[in-house]
Amino acid sequence: MPSRPQAAVEHDIQEWCITSSGTFQKTYVETDKVWVLKYMPARFLKSFLSAKRMSISATPGFTWGDGIYVTPLLHPYSTMMYGRAGVMGWLPWTSRQQAYDATGRGLDLYLEWIQYFRGPYKYLATTLHANLANRALRNAFRRKFKIDVVFFPPDQVNQAYVNPSTDRWLVVSDWSGAGPQAPGQRPVQSDRIKECEWVAMVEEEFEESVWKVHYSDLFRPVLHGTTLMPQNPMLQSDLRNAYSQKRAGSQGVVRIEA
Repeated sequence: MPSRPQAAVEHDIQEWCITSSGTFQKTYVETDKVWVLKYMPARFLKSFLSAKRMSISATPGFTWGDGIYVTPLLHPYSTMMYGRAGVMGWLPWTSRQQAYDATGRGLDLYLEWIQYFRGPYKYLATTLHANLANRALRNAFRRKFKIDVVFFPPDQVNQAYVNPSTDRWLVVSDWSGAGPQAPGQRPVQSDRIKECEWVAMVEEEFEESVWKVHYSDLFRPVLHGTTLMPQNPMLQSDLRNAYSQKRAGSQGVVRIEA
């Protein structure tokens, strides 16, 4: 059972939103824009190019509920195990929007808050419906506190390309067309991320572990041995250039080598 009044916890969450939003602004916002990447399997590229909009993930069990899962351009390698096609766009950002840092105190506050909701919390802790309960709680939390973006450490890793200590992943909220109890009514694609373009092709393959926590990269060890090769420090700049060229009509993409 919770040890503090709900109002006290929710006050602390609001204060943490203010702190988180300041951190997010300083770290990821460039002139009112947050530049983001999403890697997708090649089979989805054709449908992406027909609309140039990123998809809303609504699968039960996703880390922070329904939303658009992306990475900041600051961490250009971090999610490329999810697909060989890298697409890029930007999220408009103003001082009225809220971010939530789901590390450390932010995570502790969320875990404290969900204990006030005995119904879904019971399903989460004692039944096989944990994914559905998690989805409901995470979505309710983000709606309650009007959170536009949650930023959180990677929960699936790869030794060569993901740094769980410093990398952060984002989920961008988009509740358009869906009530709290009807996530299936939500549009598949979102307008939250603007001017999306295909900018990268990953020349690496990955294999997911049995427990779905770790991804093994397959080409790099064969090409370079067991020593980890340094990541290309120019990749972020290369992706920016590719994006600008795409907006000008070019067809080229950056090849991210193993």
